[in-house]
Amino acid sequence: MTPTASQNFEIAPLLGSVFDGRTLTRDEARDVMGRLMDGQLSQMQAAALLAALRTRGETVDEVVGFAEAMRARAVKVTPVVDGPLLDTCGTGGTGFSSLNISTTAVFVAAADGVHVAKHGNRGVTKRSGSADVLEALGVRLEQSPERLAQSLQLTGVAFIYARTHHPSMKFVAPIRADLQARTIFNSLGPLTNPADATRQLMGVFAPELTRQLAQVLGGLGTERALVVYGDGLDDFTVSGESLVAELLLGGEVREYTVVPEDVGLARRPKEELAGGDPAANAVTTRAILSGDERGAKRDVVLFNAGAALYLADRAEDLREGVARASELVDSGAAAAKLDEFIEFSRS
Repeated sequence: MTPTASQNFEIAPLLGSVFDGRTLTRDEARDVMGRLMDGQLSQMQAAALLAALRTRGETVDEVVGFAEAMRARAVKVTPVVDGPLLDTCGTGGTGFSSLNISTTAVFVAAADGVHVAKHGNRGVTKRSGSADVLEALGVRLEQSPERLAQSLQLTGVAFIYARTHHPSMKFVAPIRADLQARTIFNSLGPLTNPADATRQLMGVFAPELTRQLAQVLGGLGTERALVVYGDGLDDFTVSGESLVAELLLGGEVREYTVVPEDVGLARRPKEELAGGDPAANAVTTRAILSGDERGAKRDVVLFNAGAALYLADRAEDLREGVARASELVDSGAAAAKLDEFIEFSRS
């Protein structure tokens, strides 16, 4: 879509103020992102806007407004479930290609009755994204919104494939490709779950994002969240210290660090968390969930699954969550949940 002269005239003063360093209000941010996603900005205008924001740094209000515009244009999923609805989507972009930690953790949490609307896509910064590994496991990715809601109700899990639920990204994709640099869209994906998850375990690619994005999630109406950066991973890590910003009920954000020993796990070398292509990561996921995998990869999944259980009120703290996650794997419940989900997606 080519912007009209009137549209260019309306947006020009706002863009000029951004280039001059002024921050946008939440409403202004929602408006300008809506125009970008509706194809009402030229590619030059859009690229300049994204570059200016990246250089200055986005505020909490700006990110909330951007996410609201993206959420408004998403193909919605409307689940009917009892209790919290959890997402484990992270930003990616760390540069380290690990196993699919947050995706594997989904099935451990769901085995305890947690409803998980996992928002995700194919890998960009690593070889195997959540969509890639699930497809390798036999999951049928393309599902209607009605079918996804049914999957959540009957199996406790739905995979919301970002590519099919954010059609307005078609105007953004070529701009991001031309820029070949990280932009606000690297953070927006996890903030725009089409099922409006009420709880979120969100890994981020940089430590300075933890507090900001916890505040953004609060501004978007999320009840509780854990935003984490773990030693170069967008997950809790067993290789060292994880920096956490926890959004509490009521909106307060509490910051702290946690190491694997705090939750009853051994410290492991980061290299042991490396993943492979989707087929290899699918084998790893199967081995972890069946209880056959021992060591760093199992432990990092237990850590993140334990965090999910804590977020969903299934555990009093992270340590109890990790212990419960271990029981769910060793009992066979987590592997059974994966099989149930695959069968439903293909039925």
